[in-house]
Formats: sequence, C-alpha cells, structure tokens
Amino acid sequence: MPINRKYIYDKVMFHLKQEGLFFTSAEINLIIGVDAFTRIAEDIDYPKTNYSTYVNSGVWQVSTPSDFLKVDENSCITYEDDSTIHELGPARLTSIGRNVVLNATPGTPANYFMEKEDMVGLYPPGTSGCLVIPYVQEPTSLSSDSDTNQITRQTYMAAVYWTVHEAMLKDNDGRADKYLALYQNEIARNKKRFGEMYELDYAITPHEDYLE
Repeated sequence: MPINRKYIYDKVMFHLKQEGLFFTSAEINLIIGVDAFTRIAEDIDYPKTNYSTYVNSGVWQVSTPSDFLKVDENSCITYEDDSTIHELGPARLTSIGRNVVLNATPGTPANYFMEKEDMVGLYPPGTSGCLVIPYVQEPTSLSSDSDTNQITRQTYMAAVYWTVHEAMLKDNDGRADKYLALYQNEIARNKKRFGEMYELDYAITPHEDYLE
C-alpha cells in the first residue's frame, strides 16, 4: 500500500473524529502537504545533500539552492582553495559585525553564518575557491492525493500527529499537547533511525502499524 497524502489524510481524520472534531479536507491537506513534512525534515535533519559552488575573490554572500531548508548541523561547510580543504565554523553576523565583514580583506574563510534564510555568509570573504554546503532539503510538497515524497514512508505517523496537533491548535483545543508529545516520540524514533542509516547498511522500516 503506498504511503501517499490520501493515506495520511485518512489517518488524520480518524484521530480527529475520535476526538469529536471536524475540519475540511482543504485545511487538513494543506497542513499535510507542506507544513508537516517541512517541520519533520527540520527536526530529523533529513533528507540531506550537498551544494557545491565556485566563489569568486571578495564574495561573502552565497545564495542557497531552491530546496534549501537549513545547513546540516551534523556536517561541515568546507572551502577549498589551492587543493587545501578548510572546515568553516558556525557564527552569527551580529557577533562578527556587518561592518567588519564588509571591510574584511579576502582570505581563507573561517566562519559561515546565515545572512538570510536563503543566503550563507562567509567571513572573511574568500580569495576564490569551491564552497561545499551540506544542507537539509525541503521535502517535495504533496499537492495531490497520490503524491509521496522522500520521507513519507518512514515518517508518516509523525505527519499524522503533527497535523492533528496543528488542527487542534487552530481550534484552541487543549488536547493538542497530547498529539505534540506523540509527534515528538515519532521524531525521536526517526531521528535515531536516520542517524544510524549513515553508519549501518540496512533499510529504514516504516511505522509499526504499517507492518500489521
């Protein structure tokens, strides 16, 4: 059975009906299709990939790819010049100072920071080299009932609990905390699993109720 938007929607509606609540399909599908899996990806740091780009001398702002969600905090941004690879440490622009960055002499970048949601800053600016940014990707949106994405099969119960939680919040329902706790349990389980995937050679299993 495919784990698609319709499958997740049916499970969400089951929980809502059990709690005596009703929401329109449009409201629920909007949360499932975009919000739920964006939140899940942020919380489990997956799916992830690398973005490589050449940076000219003096450039300190680098635009990220369209599917960029956040820098992968479990990996290092690297900068290669003259066949030497340098690891950049995270920093805050407010700590360095914008004027300091703007007036810095180009050299080997030692730090990176988020200049904007879709832009990474370098300090000091490079003298020209290759920048590699490991990042967490925005999962593909689920715009129709048959849609799936990179993590629906493994994390769909987290999406169910998050969607119910968000729907209850919109209704000012105090039971939302119950589903937030269920969501957090699913995130902990999946974060451990996805973390192990990089070290162990086996497939991630879906939620237990899918195996019944």
